[in-house]
Amino acid sequence: MSHWLLIYELSSDYLARRGEYRAEHLSLGWEQADRGAILLGGAVGDPPESAMLLFSDRDAAFAFANADPYVINGLVRAWRVVPWTTVIGEQAAAPVRP
Repeated sequence: MSHWLLIYELSSDYLARRGEYRAEHLSLGWEQADRGAILLGGAVGDPPESAMLLFSDRDAAFAFANADPYVINGLVRAWRVVPWTTVIGEQAAAPVRP
């Protein structure tokens, strides 16, 4: 298994506008989680300054971002998908032990 991070930079009005799109965003996320594509996801910071979603599939990360109402409606200023080389933990893609 490989790991991919979808990283969102949130707009300055994210909290004010999130409610309108949150149910659709969460439905899309849970649908992908139920299929095994999203392993974890959520906002970073308090108040949120960014968000990260951990995917098991690169293409699924791109497809999610392109369909996400947060992205489509401008709540996300920028996003990127990057590989994450996980080496510690039971679900690490490339475990390394001393």
